[in-house]
Formats: sequence, C-alpha cells, structure tokens
Amino acid sequence: MKFKSVEDVLKSIHDSNESILDATSKFLENINSKNTVLNAIVTSCEETEIQYCLDNFDKLRKTGQKLPPLAGLPIAIKDLQETKGILTTFGSKIFRKNIGRTDSPMVRNLKKAGCIVVGKTNVPEFGIGGQTFNSLFGATLNPIDTKLTSGGSSGGAAAAVASGMLPFADGSDMMGSIRTPSSFCSLYGFRPTPHLIPTPRNKENLPPLSSLGGLARSTKCLSFLLDAQVGNFNSFRAPNRLFSEIVNIPIRSEIRCAWLGSFNGNYTYESGIDELCTSYLKTLDSPQIKIETVNPSFPAEQIWDSWTVLRCKTIQSELQHHYLNLEEKKLLKPEILWEIEQGLKITKNSLETAIFLREKWIVFLKSLFKVYDFLLLPSAQVFPFSAKQRYPSAINGVKMDTYHRWMEVVIPASLAGLPTMSIPCGFDSRGLPVGIQLIGKFKSDAEVLRVSNWFERFRCCLTNQ
Repeated sequence: MKFKSVEDVLKSIHDSNESILDATSKFLENINSKNTVLNAIVTSCEETEIQYCLDNFDKLRKTGQKLPPLAGLPIAIKDLQETKGILTTFGSKIFRKNIGRTDSPMVRNLKKAGCIVVGKTNVPEFGIGGQTFNSLFGATLNPIDTKLTSGGSSGGAAAAVASGMLPFADGSDMMGSIRTPSSFCSLYGFRPTPHLIPTPRNKENLPPLSSLGGLARSTKCLSFLLDAQVGNFNSFRAPNRLFSEIVNIPIRSEIRCAWLGSFNGNYTYESGIDELCTSYLKTLDSPQIKIETVNPSFPAEQIWDSWTVLRCKTIQSELQHHYLNLEEKKLLKPEILWEIEQGLKITKNSLETAIFLREKWIVFLKSLFKVYDFLLLPSAQVFPFSAKQRYPSAINGVKMDTYHRWMEVVIPASLAGLPTMSIPCGFDSRGLPVGIQLIGKFKSDAEVLRVSNWFERFRCCLTNQ
C-alpha cells in the first residue's frame, strides 16, 4: 500500500499546493474507514474540534504567519500518556472514567510542534504484555492480517500507522513494546536512549528500563516525530542539529556490525525468522557495510536474571498501590499480579546482584563496541500470532517458562539502555513480516537514525535496479 511520506505532506503544505485539511484528509478518511475493524484508536476526539484546529492553521498561513513545523499532522497518543481533556485509561478499568487533567511533557511538545491530537491508541493493561488487548476496549488487529495481533504494547500505534490512519505514532518500549509491534506490522520503530524524550524518573532510583519512542513507515518520517517529541523544534536549534536533518547526512566511513544471531544458541526463533534476517543482511553486504557473525561470551541467562528482577521491582513500585487496594486488585490481570508478587519477594541482596549483573553486561558491551559500531538481532522471536492468543507458550517446541520469555531477544538492548531501531527486513511465504534490531552505542541516537536511513536507501536502490 502506497502512502504519502511526512516530508511530502509538509512540502505540499509549504509550497501552498493544497490546504492543510486537504493534505491531511487521507489520514482522517482512513480512520473513519479502517478503525472500526482494526480497533487501533480507542478514544477519538470530536471531529468539530479537529476541523477547528485544521481551519485555524490554514487561516494563520493565509495571513502569512509562520506555522509550527508539523502543523496539521494528526497523531493519536498511546493510552499510557496523560492527555488533557481526553479519556486516558492506561488500558485498565481502574481508569475507565479518567479524563486527563494535563498533558504529559511529550504531548505538550507534540502540540507545540503543530501535531493535532485525534485520539488515543490502544494498549494492553498498563502496557504490560506483548499483545494489545484489554478488558475495556478489546484487541487491536493487524492490518496485514486481521486475524492476527499487531503486537504490544504499542499495538494500537503500530496498527494505526501501518493502515495509513496516522503518519507516525508515539510509543513506549520496556520489553520490546515498540520493536515487537514494528516487527509484526512491518514498520520502523525507534526506542531511543531513556529520557531523551522527557519522562518522569523512577521514584525508586532503579535503572531506567523503559523509553518513550515512536513508529513510522520510514526512518525519515520517524525523525520528524522524534524532533517533535524531544522538543527540538521548540528550542530554536540550528537545522543541522535536528534529527530530521541529521538523518540525511551521508555515511562516509565503514560501518562494522556484529550479528548476534541466536546469542550462542540461547534464543529460540520461529522457523523462518533467522533465514529472513540473514537474507536481509546479505543484501547490505558491500565495501562500506561489514557484517560479522559474533557469538557473545557473556551468559545470556545473566542478562535475563538481571532483567526479570529489575523489571519486577520497577512494575511493583509503580503499580503496588493498586494491588494493595482490594477493589482495584480484582481488576488487575494475572500477568500484572505475577509481576507485583515477584517484586515483593525481591530481597536487597537479589536487587544488588541484578544491578551488578547489569553493570557487568554494560562493561562487556563497551568492549564489544570497541570493535563494532552496531549490534544486530531479530526484533522478534515469533511472527504475528492469533489475536485470540494471550502470548506464545512455546517456540518451535521449546516451552516458555514465563509469559514474556518469548520476547527475550529485546532485553540485551533494554537492560543497557541502548538506542535501538527495528527495521523491516522481509516477509515469509505466508506474507508475515519480521524486523531486525539495529542496536547502537550508548547515547548514539543520531547515528542509529543515520545508519537506519542509509540501510533503507541502500535497499531501495537495490530494489529499483
């Protein structure tokens, strides 16, 4: 399906070829025609309010006033972010009547950049679980095959972008919550360095495991969104400091990448995923891009052990007050109860061990990054599965010992807080997609965007030959 890029929409508006309403009308038409089936946008703003904002931008333009850089582009906010005057439920019946009193810092930045909020995108309860469904709104379906899930927790965002309802969408990612939906819906999904996009700090002073980010149909489209989320458009930065400009800077030096594959046989993939990823990497092979297979000597189970302790403790600290309220506890799904109860069992020694193992992993990564510029892993261990299935209980006959072990491949980057892009890399014989993670060095967000864009253009040139 062919969609107009963000850059093309903005150019059309800037050149006065069409009104802002005309330039963005296709997105709004797609919401009306496709959302009923996909259930991606679960709370919608009034059409009269959206129309007023669009008309107002057109009036400003006609009077010669400078418009915000993304004036008129629609966005629906992931239903984990507080949004003023709009129902904000966190996917939970506990908040079924919660009207946002204020905008989160990221939402404020998006509005300042000119984005028009048209609603909220669906999430699993409190964003926990790699499948987007909840008892309030039901499941979000995948535009590629509506019998399948769009992933989670940014599943509503992914379905909205992949179906052309939105030019891009915000997401958040702790354990692949951007990367899994991006993989399942064949999108670009970026998990930046934690706190690059403003977000509250953890009150328990635990390592930051989650990061706000976004999804789009190209790296360039995503870079415009990131500039808006961070607040770059509002800080009067020079153009060459905007992500949407940096992304265009050509790569002059050799790019060395380490393909970590199955991480020494520790990660199990559904049949076809490894083959698709390695086939994609072969298409990138060139004098400028060097890809080597690397079998990390670091024990994968230590990464998992550190992760599960820190994740449980983080979720427990954030949601324990609902657990202690007997009426609210009844409304929490089993996976959340499990996370909180595991968190309550964590001793001071086990927490210190988890932090120590995380630090060990970071030291190992720094040594690896002395040799390689980027690390590569599949974005998901499975293809999109049935929307009626809570989560995969086994992969290729290997039983998963927790509800989230099937997403283990995303935690090497999450645990260390590395900026990571999920890049679409192909479809299997059933037409189901998978993505590949481009994992950058510490705080190398701009470089991840540049190289992702380079890979995208390199592949495009090959396709057009």
